[in-house]
Amino acid sequence: MFSRNEITSQQSRNRYLCAHLICVLSSLVFIGFCANLVSAAPRKAAYIYQEIKAISKSLKQRSEQADLEKLVEKSADFVAAHPEYRRVDEVYYLLGNALVQLERVEEGIKSFEIVIKEYPKARYVERCLLDLGLAHDKLGNHDAADSAYQKLIDHPKYGSRSQAKFAKKILEQDITERKGELPKPPGASMNPRQWIGKPALDFQVTDLNGEELSLEKYRGQVVLLDFWATWCSPCIAEIPNVKKTYEKYKDQKFQIIGISLDRSAEPLEAYIKTEELGWLQYWDKSGKIGNLYKVRAIPSTFLIDGEGVIRKTNLRGHALEHAVADLVKENLAKLAAKKE
Repeated sequence: MFSRNEITSQQSRNRYLCAHLICVLSSLVFIGFCANLVSAAPRKAAYIYQEIKAISKSLKQRSEQADLEKLVEKSADFVAAHPEYRRVDEVYYLLGNALVQLERVEEGIKSFEIVIKEYPKARYVERCLLDLGLAHDKLGNHDAADSAYQKLIDHPKYGSRSQAKFAKKILEQDITERKGELPKPPGASMNPRQWIGKPALDFQVTDLNGEELSLEKYRGQVVLLDFWATWCSPCIAEIPNVKKTYEKYKDQKFQIIGISLDRSAEPLEAYIKTEELGWLQYWDKSGKIGNLYKVRAIPSTFLIDGEGVIRKTNLRGHALEHAVADLVKENLAKLAAKKE
């Protein structure tokens, strides 16, 4: 038999042991929770990184503005939240590339520069140097572009690789070809924006296939008048955007008329065949149409509505597809209304 004091003492010890056990278990649970938090952070970063990669991959198949903007948003949030992530340089590169495609070139340049300055040993420095140069060239900042190209060429690790060789080829080009400059047309020069709202000037010529070609022939359709040349680097850089836009809207009352300012027909015909350009082409060997539109530099584009009015000029990158999409939609709606 236990005395009352002994029973009370035993109960006190039991309560103490129980409380101690609860404290130990609580501590273990808390430690486990903290450990999960620590391990969850890298897992979350890795998951978001894979999401960004998936969006980037899908953009190679189709470049939609909504997807580009989604990539920019996710990438910007990622680099802000995970600056030490092992592949943050790649995310910065994807961010910069998407910004350039959205015509937010200055912001894209900043992304490339962050990788070059803050992550000098990262593997995407090579691509960032090349794309930094291309972005500066896009803005006409050719001295800054040359500096980026030269850094890539002189880089001890990347100087002998394909990206550096491409940069070297760019530097070997005549600067006028890199800028897409042309001899000034006779008469007063005209800013392309001054054409907006004016009727497009018609012409009657024969295209490369021997067919009669004029703007009037395509009245009722949206027409992109595209002045370009195979020797013009900015023109060639825009070809993927032009091709993608053509393929997407060619069956929706949309046509492209390429006006080539090449010095001879041979490189033009060879390029059209190699790249499988499906739209209409005219070799403006005398500069007749270029002078008609007072084109001073290429690429130069004029987006013409179904009524023959110039609505947009000098469209590049994703802005081209976006403008064509809007005008095609407007034109189809007008045509449908006329049938009712």
